[in-house]
Amino acid sequence: MAWLKNALVDLLVTAVIIIYVITNASWGYWVIVIYTPLILLLKVGAIAGGAGKVVRKTGKKKESDTAPNWFFHLLYGANLVLLLYANWRIMAGGWAVIWILSAVQEARSSTKK
Repeated sequence: MAWLKNALVDLLVTAVIIIYVITNASWGYWVIVIYTPLILLLKVGAIAGGAGKVVRKTGKKKESDTAPNWFFHLLYGANLVLLLYANWRIMAGGWAVIWILSAVQEARSSTKK
């Protein structure tokens, strides 16, 4: 469970999305509007630039420090479903693309091992 601290930001974003869906808090709106495009750009840049190769070569993390892939799939899926429930299709689409790009990145890294 040492990996849980490395996934803290993703957990917090999911919590913000839950709070936004339940309460429609304006601060939650801004967190989602800023964070979603930012993480989307980072995912696109990571795949386009081959960041997985750089991370693997420069600094290997212990296996216990790396969050399992299923955990991120669970969070991204929850974010997608919650935003669809809130009828916020643009942000839900962003999370769908983030989820797909994460799966592509995972597939690429598993074939290069």
